[in-house]
Amino acid sequence: MKKHIGISLFFMGCFLSLSATNYFVATNGSDSNSGTIDKPFATLDKAQSKVMAGDTVYIRQGTYRVTEAEIMEHYTAGSTTWSRVFKMSKSGTGPDKRICYSGYKKERPVFDLSAVKPENERVIVFYVSGSYLHFRNIEVVGTQVTIVGHTQSECFRNEGGSDNIYEHLSMHDGMAIGFYIVTGKNNLVLNCDAYNNYDPVSDGGKGGNVDGFGGHLTSPQYTGNVFRGCRAWYNSDDGFDLINCYASYIIEYCWSFRNGYKPHSIESSGGNGAGFKSGGYGMGDIKKVPNPIPQHTVRYCLAYYNRQQGFYSSWRIDFRKQYGL
Repeated sequence: MKKHIGISLFFMGCFLSLSATNYFVATNGSDSNSGTIDKPFATLDKAQSKVMAGDTVYIRQGTYRVTEAEIMEHYTAGSTTWSRVFKMSKSGTGPDKRICYSGYKKERPVFDLSAVKPENERVIVFYVSGSYLHFRNIEVVGTQVTIVGHTQSECFRNEGGSDNIYEHLSMHDGMAIGFYIVTGKNNLVLNCDAYNNYDPVSDGGKGGNVDGFGGHLTSPQYTGNVFRGCRAWYNSDDGFDLINCYASYIIEYCWSFRNGYKPHSIESSGGNGAGFKSGGYGMGDIKKVPNPIPQHTVRYCLAYYNRQQGFYSSWRIDFRKQYGL
């Protein structure tokens, strides 16, 4: 069933763009090329400078060894600086006019971030602020952490974008969270995998900030977000984490197993290790906790051999007393 869902979404999101413009990126391309299948670009930065609503960027097979020179933006807020490697800020205009970034046909490009180690900066590989986008059939590996204190890096971060589709993505063998969302509505994460992710650098190497999938919406207005058919395993913290989430989320047909351990071990403890952490407000100012609490839906899911709970939902005792619960 999941396979049919994915094919239909890809048809609606990308194949309808064939009447628009298709651009190509390849490991043997050049940004001085025209971006056709015979003369592809070399970088996503160049392709994104060209696309408009309805267009598709096809990424050819191969490993793209990303360098720090390709970081599109260094963004600072307060004491924290983020390296937004690929800043995906352009938007489509509707479900039939998406901008699509996809592996070409059955090809599956791999973005290797092992060499991207900006000093004292958090790394976000795909920073998505645009809406009506479709990412499909892409792998992200080797994402780094360089800060020794409390921090995190992320492979995909949805911040500001709405009505996006993330399909058949794989985020693995790095130090980062697979997928992370803080703002945006009606985003679908479909048939994606996050596995073998562990941060040995920050917080003494505990690995406590590396979830497979994180849904941490910052306002009740960000409704309609869904994880469907996704899998999380061997992540050093939780499989799916919705803690401190201010809007309701749906997780369905997902698997979460062997999370909360350090790599290739079920004896060496990592972070919390919940399979599906679908509640809780244990951090921050208790006065800012939403009232009423958002009611998440977790259904038709499987949790197996996670270090702590398979399914978890709770809130702080003082919150319960404050609201007479």
